[in-house]
Amino acid sequence: MTIKAQKIVVLLSILAMAACGEKQTGGFFVGPISGTYQPQHPPVDSTAAEAEVIEVKQTDTLVNCTFDNVLSRPFGDNLEYEAYNGALHVDNSDLEEPVVIFSTAGLVADGVVEAEFDLIDAPMHAVVGLVLRAESKRTFLLLGVNSRGQYTVQQCRDGVWYPVMGLEPFNDSRLLPYTLPGVELTAEVHGNYVDLTVNGQLIQVVRTTVPPLGQVGVFVDAYTYAAVDRFTVVPLDR
Repeated sequence: MTIKAQKIVVLLSILAMAACGEKQTGGFFVGPISGTYQPQHPPVDSTAAEAEVIEVKQTDTLVNCTFDNVLSRPFGDNLEYEAYNGALHVDNSDLEEPVVIFSTAGLVADGVVEAEFDLIDAPMHAVVGLVLRAESKRTFLLLGVNSRGQYTVQQCRDGVWYPVMGLEPFNDSRLLPYTLPGVELTAEVHGNYVDLTVNGQLIQVVRTTVPPLGQVGVFVDAYTYAAVDRFTVVPLDR
């Protein structure tokens, strides 16, 4: 065997060993999804010669809760916060850590996540917002607003905050035209893009490295008492 042939054999051996490693996914969303959300569509075995097509009935609305019924549980049965007077009252006013609450529904394809908040008691820069593509309560994408009327798009990885698309965490030029305490946040996911809308006005189109699908929920900042008046998760027409 020539020296050139030996080099080719060694190269092929290295590539074969590398292919046996752990499969990685793109972006920051790596690992199992935590929380109560489970995808509704089972994976399809693409290796089968004649795979049976299973039609899963999908409702128009995954979650549309106004909390008028105290038995409604869009965030699961073990939530420590109470729903009354048509809202879920998330009182985090005495704690220095923010609250992340996962929904029982998530996005398995393009869709809309929406929530209405009332800031009952909040410091100047307290944030409430929507959580997308969460791996855990310390790794997720946040689209929110603060009590000054500024919006923010940030990514939390293992409890450390990072900017998205080069956006600063807050900017004085991003004051939103709404009157506290009420605010409606909408995140429309289409492919790798998220349209962030505040009270019906498109504020920012966010581009992500991978589609922000999976676990969704709401975010309430530290030392903040907020009421969630409505929470909705709706798949878009396909």
